Amino acid sequence: MSRLRVGFRVCDRRYSFLWQCAGQQAGRWNRKGDEPAHYLANTPTLAWAEWIRHQEIEDPADLEGVAASLWAVLIPEHLTDQDLQPVTLSMVLVLGATQEAAGSRLALVDQLKAQGAQGLLAPSAALHHSDQILPCSRVRDGINQPDQLLMPAQVILLWCAAEQLPGWCCVAEGRPEPELLPFVLREGMLRA
Repeated sequence: MSRLRVGFRVCDRRYSFLWQCAGQQAGRWNRKGDEPAHYLANTPTLAWAEWIRHQEIEDPADLEGVAASLWAVLIPEHLTDQDLQPVTLSMVLVLGATQEAAGSRLALVDQLKAQGAQGLLAPSAALHHSDQILPCSRVRDGINQPDQLLMPAQVILLWCAAEQLPGWCCVAEGRPEPELLPFVLREGMLRA
């Protein structure tokens, strides 16, 4: 079984967890007005980091009163590794905020769609340690303790109808821990 069968997404609890029709704003891997693009993270921690970055939250006090939903989304079994292509652009283009970087990303999306891909796998633009280490917890001596997990932080982008992606609301009204804030990259912060 593929390790990419479930993705995670944090969203405003007042709305559906996926885009179903036109109206989606432009994003790192989609233009405004494109068919719906479903952005998922490969871990819940990354989903919260992506949400923090999108919401431009930097101060722990800004997390007070947050009540967002965390969803686990099942990725269809029929999607193979060929359908979800890894991004081959340089990190400068993947993470960059320039017009050149955005153009390169969107040109790659157009190319992948023309080749029949159903989505892509991209390094996250949200975490400092997305190359290899993700913050997590482990139980040691009966206590939850912070740890780090060696795995890439990836965004899974899917181009399909929302109806093809069943999901489970894992947290109906939650917020990330303030300890995650220092790990989150802000717009314009570039990693080598």
